[in-house]
Amino acid sequence: MTEQWAKSVSYRVALDDLTARFIQLKQQDRVARSELMPNIESIDGYLFAINSVPAKVSPSEWLSDLLPLIQITGEAPAAAVNLLISYQVHSLARMAQHQYALPSETDPLAALKPASALNSFSHGFEVGYRRISTIWSASIPEELRTELTSQVFALKFFASTENAKLYLSARKSPMRPDQLAEQVLNNLPKAADLHVRLGMALDSERGTAH
Repeated sequence: MTEQWAKSVSYRVALDDLTARFIQLKQQDRVARSELMPNIESIDGYLFAINSVPAKVSPSEWLSDLLPLIQITGEAPAAAVNLLISYQVHSLARMAQHQYALPSETDPLAALKPASALNSFSHGFEVGYRRISTIWSASIPEELRTELTSQVFALKFFASTENAKLYLSARKSPMRPDQLAEQVLNNLPKAADLHVRLGMALDSERGTAH
């Protein structure tokens, strides 16, 4: 599959359509067969990971992860496919302009609440990053691996309350989990920006080398 398969749908139309689908599916009380949460933030987090990787990723690599979230029973698959590809293309273009779909949240405990906007975004990013992590492994120079690890840690942090506990336990830190969560939340926009810039820089270098 390629982006050219997608119909010409504006970002706003794609966003509104996705939102309407989640409302409709919730009313139907349908359980999506996906580890991702059925909301737009989960898709945004997933696509953030896909779009920031230093390589072009074919829709065939990620569509199967997102389609179960939005497909309406009985509809032709092409409708959901075109919608997701359109939304991904617009999300990628907005990312290039540093317009990131990061949920706005100021309360770290609220951010960690299951199915909250930031919890969903982080979990979506975690699943998406898992899909393309081998591309990063093959692209990142050794001297930048620590920086990448730090960025990914921040972007995945709010996917689970266990992340703070494991981090503090491994470092025998006296800091409380909520204090670490507050620290990560404050640094999240910067981590997201650096992650995108790193992917763009590596992709540009790779293109120049070829």
